Amino acid sequence: MKLLISLAVLLSVSLASEDGDPPSQDVTSSQIKNLLSRATLYNSQGRQVSLDSLRGKYIGLYFSGYWCSPCRKMTPVLTQVREKQKSRFEIIWITRDHSETEANNYFRKMSWLRLPFNEARSIGNELFRAVRQRYIPTLTMLDPNFNVINYNARSQIERDS
Repeated sequence: MKLLISLAVLLSVSLASEDGDPPSQDVTSSQIKNLLSRATLYNSQGRQVSLDSLRGKYIGLYFSGYWCSPCRKMTPVLTQVREKQKSRFEIIWITRDHSETEANNYFRKMSWLRLPFNEARSIGNELFRAVRQRYIPTLTMLDPNFNVINYNARSQIERDS
């Protein structure tokens, strides 16, 4: 059983980090803001949301995919945390799913914002590398000025939940 779990984790890591090593330097808030300003954000009702509407909020960049069992366990935990803090905190989901249908079905379980599938494959991949991610699920926390304040907020949330 431990071997199966180890293999599943290894598979998740290798599939999530398709594009090599993370950058050696910290990403700047202007780089993150630039990437996010190129993206189209949608809420869970399918309405477009502007990046300006998030002004003053902390933002969690949540990278996950339905095919990933740890992601399916993390999403409900993250939902509970967000519900308690939604006046100060927003999540932007960036799918790592392999098909748009899979991503759309998974998003139905979420109550936050998302990048559309095609942008998750382009801008989302750039964000994944920029915030030094290598595996999923992962949550990178940004302050209201788009500075990274926690590259691995998932660990903190799991510890505190």
